[in-house]
Amino acid sequence: MEIALAHGRFDRWATFMLLVYAVVLTGLVAAAFALLDGGALLIVLIVLVVFWLLHCGLYVFTWTRMRKISHPLGLHGDGLHARSQFGELVAPWEAISSARLERTWSGQRLRVRLVPPGDPARAGLVTGVQAPVLKAVDKRGMRFSLRILDIGLDELRQAFVVQSGGRVQLS
Repeated sequence: MEIALAHGRFDRWATFMLLVYAVVLTGLVAAAFALLDGGALLIVLIVLVVFWLLHCGLYVFTWTRMRKISHPLGLHGDGLHARSQFGELVAPWEAISSARLERTWSGQRLRVRLVPPGDPARAGLVTGVQAPVLKAVDKRGMRFSLRILDIGLDELRQAFVVQSGGRVQLS
């Protein structure tokens, strides 16, 4: 079962975040005008604008790269297939220690944790990602915002049970 990226929701959320960044920049500029004057004001404004342009540019770059991934999550009989702009990771069901839903400020998130490195169940792990990305996955797990996945919660729970043969329950 391939789970598609919900392009409409993903684009609306990303646009909303860019608007939030613009509001924050406007607030910082207003504070700089209220608190500073002369050369210090000019330097702070230049730094703020450069930081804002770099941050928003990086955000848009990441947004467009993520948007190219049509199916970020796949649940198959052989395991979980996770795709991102950093590559693909295929984890057999035996290598998954837990899958759970978490509440975050931006909605619900699916977090899938792998068994620790060195565990024999991890032998079938196929990684197409670089070592730092795999290290981050080992530390924080694979995270998927349900906001950007085009699947309902009940359907996702059922897919985990069916595809894993009951080995992994989504809690």
